[in-house]
Amino acid sequence: MSTGRFLDKSLKFDWVFMIVTLALMTSGVVLVYSATSNEDVVFYESFWFKQIVYFCSGILLAAGIVFLKIHWLKRITVPFYAVALILLCVVLFFAGDVVKGAGRWIDLGFLKLQPSEFAKIAYLLTISYWLSKHPVSLFKIKSFAMPFVLFIVPFALVLKQPDLSTALVFIAVTYVGFFFAGLTLTDMFLLASPVFSVLFSHSQTMAFQILWGLLICAVVFALVRRRLPKVLTVVFLAANILAGYASSMAWNMLEPHQQKRVNTFLDPMSDPLGDGYQVLQSLTAIGSGGLTGKGFGNGTQTNLAFLPEEHTDFIFSVLGEQFGFAGCAFILLLYAIFLWRASSICKLYSDPFITLVTMGACTIFLFHIIVNIAMTVGLMPVTGLPLPFLSYGGSFALTCMVLVGGLMCMRYQGQRE
Repeated sequence: MSTGRFLDKSLKFDWVFMIVTLALMTSGVVLVYSATSNEDVVFYESFWFKQIVYFCSGILLAAGIVFLKIHWLKRITVPFYAVALILLCVVLFFAGDVVKGAGRWIDLGFLKLQPSEFAKIAYLLTISYWLSKHPVSLFKIKSFAMPFVLFIVPFALVLKQPDLSTALVFIAVTYVGFFFAGLTLTDMFLLASPVFSVLFSHSQTMAFQILWGLLICAVVFALVRRRLPKVLTVVFLAANILAGYASSMAWNMLEPHQQKRVNTFLDPMSDPLGDGYQVLQSLTAIGSGGLTGKGFGNGTQTNLAFLPEEHTDFIFSVLGEQFGFAGCAFILLLYAIFLWRASSICKLYSDPFITLVTMGACTIFLFHIIVNIAMTVGLMPVTGLPLPFLSYGGSFALTCMVLVGGLMCMRYQGQRE
């Protein structure tokens, strides 16, 4: 198959992927409608109608991306990355639309553009292109220099907004990219170990102190097994020890509202009418749904406005209340099939760029899914990460569809060896 030939007969159209994507989009519109049906507005100003418009626009955008040739995508990575950085700077320093203390949007009238969403795509393409040409290795520290530069600029700009949850997406994409660019599982563990040192040592309980001790032992074992240069061995050991003792410093670096979210996560009842309110109402909504739910439009927590941000961050709670465990399991199954079909693209080609873009896109989706659902059931602190295809939001809906278009492009425009 020549590069750029569309829908080669040897590559059948992936109907499963498209049907699952459409099913998730439809479920999202239905849930947004159910969560906001009590609002007294004309239909074209309602959230559910706007979500349909966003998805229809996204479908057209995705359809256009499918026809892009892979080498075109490679050529636009740097300009796309530069534009994304400019938009992030505009939001941060000039025209940011401040909502709840965070300037993350550019108000275009018909749409509040969130540049950090599109920065994810620009960064994914750019880091994938670089890593496809320059594999990384812990034995060659210089190989991390340019990826670090590409990462740190958008990460810092998004973190400054402040938007910690979105900034963490950049870390996840980079981390997975390193694995597919040459790092081993042992290398991945060593890179992540300082973060675990901070988490385990932050609590002064005996159990966490024991976990930290076991982590240090595991790091030593991994260093001996990997046989890294002595300098790197010392660096990794020192990083874990210093990270453990500097956990209080890391805590102080968080914004006050982020500290409250962590404290609320550890003990929601400590402030049931304040920072713990969202989590408690979410757990109540999901728990009250039982096996099959209360039925479409019959959620009391939702209809009586007890559940905050029900059409965005806590849309999964609406799902659990109205459709119960069965409805949640169905959506999770759709997500699993979606990610399975998306990741299967890597098996079709040997091009590292296709592999990196595909797995990076899957990482973005998976990170959003895990963090959002874990947040709604009290397993993680409350964040602003929406649920793919289900949560209301123009920029995020378009981002999801651009990623879908990119995945389809990788499948049908790739060069078969």
